[in-house]
Amino acid sequence: MLKHRHLRDFLAIAQASSLRSAALALGLTQPAISRSLQELEKDIGTALFERHARGVVLTPAGEKFLYRAQSAMQSIRRGYDDVRQFKGDMRGSVSVALSSASVLGLLPYAYPRFRKLMPEVSLRIVEGQFSAIEPRLRDGQLDFYIGPAGSAEGGAYHLQHIDNNERFVMARNEHPLRHARSLAELAQSGTEWLISGLHERVELEFEEVFSVHALPSPAVRTRAESTLIMMTLLANTDALAILPKAWAFSSLFKHLVGVIPIQERLAAPDLVQVWSHHFPLTPAAEQLSLLLQRAAGDTILSP
Repeated sequence: MLKHRHLRDFLAIAQASSLRSAALALGLTQPAISRSLQELEKDIGTALFERHARGVVLTPAGEKFLYRAQSAMQSIRRGYDDVRQFKGDMRGSVSVALSSASVLGLLPYAYPRFRKLMPEVSLRIVEGQFSAIEPRLRDGQLDFYIGPAGSAEGGAYHLQHIDNNERFVMARNEHPLRHARSLAELAQSGTEWLISGLHERVELEFEEVFSVHALPSPAVRTRAESTLIMMTLLANTDALAILPKAWAFSSLFKHLVGVIPIQERLAAPDLVQVWSHHFPLTPAAEQLSLLLQRAAGDTILSP
């Protein structure tokens, strides 16, 4: 009969690709974890791993079972947290993913308030775009995501609007083009442009902006997929970038970079919150969600 320990041991083996390493990680003996795996494989009726001299590898059946096991363990974890928090025991964990704009614009407001309200809750924050983190949201490793999410399917996820958005052209404060007044002037300058990687096809991010104003898109040469990389390049080169408003109004960067005040308004995908239909939010996750939503109406997202 399938038990919690079977799932726990299976996931540890899959992560370590070794019975010995999985046993050490769980504080078990190797015979004990080997016996647990044998019981699981007998119950399922097929081998989940292939044994090799250097460890183990998931079989095709094991790959199939891995996703279900991860989802089941996340459901159990959330079930424990739900019951404890319902009874007033505010422990447990919350794991969320935020786009760079959400990190800069929402997190400074929400984080200290969440820590004050729930000091015993373990919090994990991942920076990333929806396309990159979606598998972890789907299998329950992440409680929710806030950021642009054009590819999120309403049938699989709850979607809630958080904040309207727009973009600005940004560059280092002493950039030679800092007095430019039109997107055309910047587009024709021959200057290097950085792209943040909002879409899988990188050119689409520029096409969304430049085509609206009947301008050719700059060639995509450099893709900076983290806040640190983007800011390092912007502050130390003559590259330009088109970034969400949270970047433009962040106090963290104002001494390094600024907005080039062109006349055009540049639209951007709105910020939304996304979470799986299969994994309702725990009370702690709901509290963090509420604080992040409140942050969208605070002055940190206003000029």
